[in-house]
Amino acid sequence: MKPCYGLLMLVFLACNEAPPPDDTPSSDSTTITDSTPVTTHSDMEQDAPGDFTTGYYTGIAPCADCKDIHRKLLLLPDHRFLLSEEYEGKDTPPVHLEGQWQTDKDRLRLLVNGAVKKTFAVTARGLSELDRSGTPVTRRPDAYLTRKTIGADNKAWMKKKEAGIDFFALGNEPFWLAEIDKDNQISFMLVDNEKPTVFPYAAATLQNGQWLYNVQTETDKLQMVITHQFCSDGMSDNWYEYKVEVNFNGTVYLGCGVKLNDLPE
Repeated sequence: MKPCYGLLMLVFLACNEAPPPDDTPSSDSTTITDSTPVTTHSDMEQDAPGDFTTGYYTGIAPCADCKDIHRKLLLLPDHRFLLSEEYEGKDTPPVHLEGQWQTDKDRLRLLVNGAVKKTFAVTARGLSELDRSGTPVTRRPDAYLTRKTIGADNKAWMKKKEAGIDFFALGNEPFWLAEIDKDNQISFMLVDNEKPTVFPYAAATLQNGQWLYNVQTETDKLQMVITHQFCSDGMSDNWYEYKVEVNFNGTVYLGCGVKLNDLPE
């Protein structure tokens, strides 16, 4: 029997002319590789539950028809809240919500007339807004509402803080100022006066959730009532955590106050 050299030659040529193997991964493997998120330690920290604390929070929310929504949220110890949302790049007035807040484990809910308006996850990174299904509205790092000190960006207030002023209050119609320095004095000044009236410091008494100061000199008398309540001075965009009522020599003056150091306590 003669060997089939022709058939062998055809097989050999067919093998040599086969296209080289494609080193490019298949479409399935490429999709998996590109879409699988890499979980980092930082990502885990962002979603870790955090401790809830009342106070003043600020942050940015995504906006469908504007650049950003700038938020300010004040959560008071008596479960009241005030939320302000300003729309950057849109000719729309700020939106204000006021109501009650409640917490359940790592969830914060804002309610208006008993209806839940917004829900946030309380995380180690800050407050993260959730949709109705409990999914974060966005993962943007700057969208977390983080706790701030009221007036931290006010240079004049910070100078008073550095000078040892513990509590600062002001009002208008007529314009007045008051300062409490627990190591020294309590001062009160009307806009028409050249210098403040100074009283020796005396500690406040706590009555019905309010701080009550009663001080006097031989010629003047002052009573100051401080209430932990949202307050606006009506002259600026400043927010305050305290409402202040001053009775100076029989005349009542209303205004707002900011805690700079240790008072009220």
